[in-house]
Amino acid sequence: MEDQRGWVLARKETEAGLSLLRLKTMEPEFDFGSFPERFNVIWVFQDPTNVGTPSTLDSEAMKRFEDRVCERVESDNQSILCMVFTEPGYREYVFLSRDIDSFLTVLNTITREPDPYPIEIHHETDSAYEFYNSYAQGIRGAP
Repeated sequence: MEDQRGWVLARKETEAGLSLLRLKTMEPEFDFGSFPERFNVIWVFQDPTNVGTPSTLDSEAMKRFEDRVCERVESDNQSILCMVFTEPGYREYVFLSRDIDSFLTVLNTITREPDPYPIEIHHETDSAYEFYNSYAQGIRGAP
């Protein structure tokens, strides 16, 4: 299912719980090669519900975080949020970036909450966009 903001949405229920995926719809001319750095930013829920989904407080905090990061990285076309996984106990944001330093600078300079963001950051160079493409093909049958 595609929403009005350019995201494809997927939902899967398993014994472990509910899994959601938002996959950004990329224009056919999007130049993945210009965004070779992939950052997976994992937010561990601080107060998950009894089924592992985020509480209202977690959801509100994650929305503020996502809005703050996207406003900064997408306004200067240095990075793009291309996928968001919500799994039991955590949410994972997947950003593609032109370079490592500019993305990390944004993360270190966005407006903070009173408590540190409960995030882990993982980086990998993925100039062939294999990570994104593997999910895009599985969901939509296209990159």
